[in-house]
Order: sequence, then C-alpha cells, then structure tokens
Amino acid sequence: MKFLVSGGAGFIGSELCRALLEAGHELFVYDNFARGRREYVPDGPRATVFEGDIRDAARVRDFVARVQPHYVVHLAALHYIPDCIARPDETRAINVDGTQHVLDACRASRELRGVAIASSAAVYAPIAEACQEETSPLGPCEVYGESKLECERLARAFYEQSGVSIASLRIFNAIGPRETNPHVVPHIFESLKRSDVIPLGNMSPRRDYIHTRDIASAIVAIAEKARGCSVYNVGSGKAHSVADLVEVLRAKLGRPIEARVDADRVRPVDRELLLASVSKIQAEIGWAPRVSFDEALEELIDDYGLRKTS
Repeated sequence: MKFLVSGGAGFIGSELCRALLEAGHELFVYDNFARGRREYVPDGPRATVFEGDIRDAARVRDFVARVQPHYVVHLAALHYIPDCIARPDETRAINVDGTQHVLDACRASRELRGVAIASSAAVYAPIAEACQEETSPLGPCEVYGESKLECERLARAFYEQSGVSIASLRIFNAIGPRETNPHVVPHIFESLKRSDVIPLGNMSPRRDYIHTRDIASAIVAIAEKARGCSVYNVGSGKAHSVADLVEVLRAKLGRPIEARVDADRVRPVDRELLLASVSKIQAEIGWAPRVSFDEALEELIDDYGLRKTS
C-alpha cells in the first residue's frame, strides 16, 4: 500500500518508516524537521520525503491530494511535556488544529482505506492500576494530554462523517534509538557519556516503556486489521521507575552511578503509575510487544557507546 506518515522523520516515525519499507509498502513522509531529522528517514526508491508543517492546511491538503495514499499515519505533534506546558497555544495549534488539517485532507482523498493517529497514555486520569481503554477514567493532567484527548474526539467525528476506518493509539513511554526529545531515558544515557552522576527529577513514578520497534509493528498490524473507529493502548504491560532504570544500568555497566535529585527537573505534580493493559490489542489485532525492557537498555548501551571495552 501507499502509506503517508506525518512526522515520519521523528523518534517513532522513523522506526515506522523502516518497518513499512521492509514490509514492501510505498512510503511518503511529511515532516517540518523541527524535531525529526531528514537522515533518520530510510533512503530508497519507495521513499519520498516532503517538508511541510501540519499547521499549513493548504500544504497538507495539496500533499495528500498529490499522493492519494491508501493509509495515513498521523504522528506529527509537539509532545515533550515541559515544552507543551510552556507553550500551550502552540501545543493546541500543532496537536489539535494540525490533526484537523490532516483529517480534512484525508476526507477528500479518493483512495484512502484507513487512518491511524497517535494519541497518548496522557489522556488517562491518574490511577493505581493498569489503564483499560474502555473502562479506565479519562482525565489528562496537563495540556499535552488534553490536546491528545481532543484529537481522539476529532478521530471519532472523522469516522462518523466519512465512514473511513480510524484508530487512535494511546502510546505509552517510547524507548529506543534516534530519540529526538530530551526525555528522561536519553537524558540518562547522555549524562553517562560524561559522568557517573546523573541529575534527575522524580525517581519513584513507574512508567510503561515500549520500544519503538514494537510501536511500529503495532501500527502496521492495526493498519492491516483494525476496522471502524477504535482505540488501542500500545504499551508493554510492565512498569519500571527511573530508580529501577538507574539500578539496572549500574549493574550492567559496572559503574558507581549516582542519581542526584535536581530541583529544576522535579515536576510539582506527577503520576505514581502509568501502565498499559494490552489485552484489547492482543485480542483484536493479535499484536504483542516483543522487545523487553532489558533488551531495550542493552541496545541503548551500545547505541550510546557505553559498553565497557577490555
């Protein structure tokens, strides 16, 4: 199929592009390279890259009309939460208005068979158990989650008006190579390239870390199998704290790593647990994560050049 991926040069998008090309699909990437990098998109005769901003409705519409994709995966967004909190109007303009522009362009596409949009685990209210798509309460804690919940409402309206299948993916904490935002995991690895001391914020909250290869495989499976208007958690089903992560790296690297609390990095409000139930996507799509937390860390140790040499 012809896949159009907005944000295809980003952290998750670039991994998805690799998976789509490996599966034999034709790829069209739309990205403004604010965070993504052109060199992250795999080269090849079946890959076309177009520079553009999703806030530019006419440019989005023209590109979709030119490509006439069979499937659209909308990943482009502002999603580093400190940036979102600092720039709420820009967050809404990119995440909500930009999503509307993409969906409006999709509605006019003649060949379109389906759409997937990146939502987020941030749409859930804080709870002390795994989040379930159908039963867990929704209640974002900040503007990023609010913007993603609004995107899910836009997705529902798109389906009701067009009849084209659309899936909202509530993606949990992505981990893997080619990170394009200064989240806690790349911050830890970058810090270890310079020192055994890592300045950190909140250490106890537990998060569901899901490898970008697994996210990519989930999107491909959803494109093949999902119908109607659906919502799926994309996570590992397991939770780890930042303290856990540091302890594992201390053991793997054999270094006296010290985590120091930096007041500037401490969030005044933070969830103690954000964990996915993946039973729905397993039952309906047949997808399950394959990359373990341990394997992901091993890969990142190599990727950041931290492996001890004799």
